[in-house]
Amino acid sequence: MSELTDLPNIGPKLATALHDAGITTPEELHAVGSVEAWWRVHPAFDCMNSLLALEGAVQGIPKKALDEETRQYLRTEARSPR
Repeated sequence: MSELTDLPNIGPKLATALHDAGITTPEELHAVGSVEAWWRVHPAFDCMNSLLALEGAVQGIPKKALDEETRQYLRTEARSPR
């Protein structure tokens, strides 16, 4: 995969926001991780769904397939002040 939009859950708007935040490839997204990427695209994408989408993209699965432990971890990270 060479484009962010090749990843599950990443549409054109989120891909553009990631690119604007300096994350231009799937490899860069994997290296940065979903939580850091999510903070970088704030405030344009600040809902939980976008964080779940990013984590699903990192894992290569639809966001609906994320397990509850991962979802809870992401909820905690989203509440942590930056």
